[in-house]
Amino acid sequence: MAKQRRTLVAAESDIELPARRLSLTEQVYHRLKEEILQVRHGPGALLLEPELAARYGISKTPVREALRLLLQDGWVVVMPRKGYLVRPVRLEDIREVFEVRRMVEPVMAAQAAQLRTTEDVARLSGLCSQQSSDADSIEHALGAARAFHSELAALTGNGRALAILTDQLDEVRRLHHLMPKVEDHITSTEELTAHRQILAAVEAKDGSAASELMMNHLAEVAGTMVDAFAGVRR
Repeated sequence: MAKQRRTLVAAESDIELPARRLSLTEQVYHRLKEEILQVRHGPGALLLEPELAARYGISKTPVREALRLLLQDGWVVVMPRKGYLVRPVRLEDIREVFEVRRMVEPVMAAQAAQLRTTEDVARLSGLCSQQSSDADSIEHALGAARAFHSELAALTGNGRALAILTDQLDEVRRLHHLMPKVEDHITSTEELTAHRQILAAVEAKDGSAASELMMNHLAEVAGTMVDAFAGVRR
């Protein structure tokens, strides 16, 4: 088992895993999820236990268990007697993701504005700068943008709402990799300005403005995603 674990960790080293020690099943789960989010396994791709086990140099058992976890989380669907299919993306999925975000994030932004500390503002400001400076790396820019939204939400201390948001941010990350037309949006003037304006409202402890700005920002991003997806589908 130890040899299998070393084989898996050594593979695909550009994909980061959580720092704590993980079981082999957890490692496979995170590896496969990252590959799905980065569209290394695109929507509709067939995932077969024997092929994945051979690729990672491990037995089929942890692969099977990881696929079941991905099924439980909604990233794959079962193909009877064949394997697992990476869940396709529909236009309705994009609409639902941003509908959920509009329910959650404006409220959390308003709460964060009331609870933030000077250190929180400095950290969020650093993420805005990082997002802007990482224009040459879509993954790094996406990471900074995702961290801005998740860390802002985390200031509320509402773990359940943060977990819901995290799932939606994962969906958006996949969409950025799936649709080349939206890759540049993460470092666009609209995106960066929106984040800085939200941050300014949070720094001023203006919850009402933070909520409104977040709502406007999500509407703009949703529109961009929907338009890009329509172009992909044509």
